[in-house]
Amino acid sequence: MLHSNSDKGDGSVKYILTGEGAGTIFIIDDTTGDIHSTKSLDREKKTHYVLHAQAIDRRTNRPLEPESEFIIKVQDINDNAPKFTDGPYIVTVPEMSDMGTSVLQVTATDADDPTYGNSARVVYSILQGQPYFSVDPKTGVIRTALHNMDREAREHYSVVIQAKDMAGQVGGLSGSTTVNITLTDVNDNPPRFPQKHYQLYVPESAQVGSAVGKIKANDADTGSNADMKYTILNGDGSGVFSISTDKETREGIISLKK
Repeated sequence: MLHSNSDKGDGSVKYILTGEGAGTIFIIDDTTGDIHSTKSLDREKKTHYVLHAQAIDRRTNRPLEPESEFIIKVQDINDNAPKFTDGPYIVTVPEMSDMGTSVLQVTATDADDPTYGNSARVVYSILQGQPYFSVDPKTGVIRTALHNMDREAREHYSVVIQAKDMAGQVGGLSGSTTVNITLTDVNDNPPRFPQKHYQLYVPESAQVGSAVGKIKANDADTGSNADMKYTILNGDGSGVFSISTDKETREGIISLKK
């Protein structure tokens, strides 16, 4: 409401409003000086309006006092939910990592006013992915939450992180994102033979250098961590036979040495 000291209440004073939104968003009762808004105001689109007001003599249209400037500030309410702009996320972490190993930091943004109340104060929590992973409620850093997470037992995890405003209180608005985490392999499994004993037959007519049989060990690791090399350690035939490694099939090829 605007009021001039020259206004005696007899209707001789006329109030005029100019500036941002005058006549469209804001209207003034030219007799009382009451200002009303005609539309809903969105602080996230415009935080304040600069307006000018003047009191004039209704009969002469002459100013009764200098024009005055005033600012209408739009006060924030919690009408925006936190949003994750970069998700969904795809990340990796080595298997068998120490508990508490940092995996990723997620960040949600809230368009509400961070300087007023808790409307933009975000707290992070984990909706899906426990007990394998945890999230720091303040920073959004995701960490491993178990010891000895074994890729050979489980490789992929889908973790859902929630960001809730109003400092996480009841009634706050929330948004969520998915973080797909894959455990990468480390060399934590030795090769193992599926059989303890093998029996091969070699005709005495076999030529020196000819292959007499194949054996294969299995390695639960993957990639280069599953590469292997076969050697003969001892036994009756260590001077009679040799063994080589087929890198493609990862088989040991036993050949006649003499």
